[in-house]
Amino acid sequence: MRYTELVRDLLAIWGVVSLILIGVVWRTRHQRQPNMEDQTTLYGFPDAATAFDQRHPQWSVVLTRLWQTINLAFTRRQTMDTPIGKFVYFYGNLVAEDFMELFLMAVNGYGFGAMKLLRSMYEHTIVLKYLHEHPEDLQAFFDFDRVQQRKLMYQIFEIFGKDALPPEMIAETEQRYAEVEKQFIVKACKSETCTETRINHTWSKLDFVAMAKKTGGIGKMLVNAYHVPLRHAHPTVRTMMERLEMSDGHLGFSRESQPKEADEALMTAHNCLLVALDVQKERFNIAGLKEALSNAVIDWAMIWSPSSVEKLKAGAEGAGM
Repeated sequence: MRYTELVRDLLAIWGVVSLILIGVVWRTRHQRQPNMEDQTTLYGFPDAATAFDQRHPQWSVVLTRLWQTINLAFTRRQTMDTPIGKFVYFYGNLVAEDFMELFLMAVNGYGFGAMKLLRSMYEHTIVLKYLHEHPEDLQAFFDFDRVQQRKLMYQIFEIFGKDALPPEMIAETEQRYAEVEKQFIVKACKSETCTETRINHTWSKLDFVAMAKKTGGIGKMLVNAYHVPLRHAHPTVRTMMERLEMSDGHLGFSRESQPKEADEALMTAHNCLLVALDVQKERFNIAGLKEALSNAVIDWAMIWSPSSVEKLKAGAEGAGM
């Protein structure tokens, strides 16, 4: 099936009431597997994983409970009759998957690799939170896909020539773009007398930083989750300099694990996941999720901020959880 046909079919499905049963993967892909001696080749860095367990001896228990909370939020049947409900559910799944990917990097000591993944996970979490609170902007989010597909088409032309795509696909892509083009036109300069226009680089009139600041507490994580990881996700001097080391008077490239960066990335990603779960709680009436999420927040503190555990427990008891 061609991409444009797939998108059209998905958007058609999006507009109707649907019965959802998604999330079984969390029970199969992300559960601990029994050790199979001499039958399974394990990839990664066992020493880094052992060191992670030593730094965080309660992580295994916390992660098991976290999986249970994820399953509670996403492995269920629910009839959804609004586009925003479907978006919140599926995009929340995306954030949970981001967390699992980042966790595998962090537990194996790839701190800078985890940082790269953190950048996109944070962006997904911000968009999820923002659109949950501003569902009137959801259509623009979907419509902008047509702009991006047209941009991709012209990038294909530049590399492979116009004959790379069939004429009917080109015509369809141009038509779909023309139907939404006007809503994404912005001024090309800041002068009040400026009359030049261009197509915006994103679906929202807000830039990402401004959007993040409108999402509450998670917006305060911009430095740790967005600006710092940017240095590793993009080609910068800093991403090279932070990997260099002096040994016996010689400059070399460090290939050792990065536990400090791994923990910082995982701590922030853990926080993002809790925000995504909280959005599920706010959007849907899921039995047991409120209590499970409250316990998950305490578990987060037990790993990353032990001094705040008692305060959080007292707050939960005061709220009757």
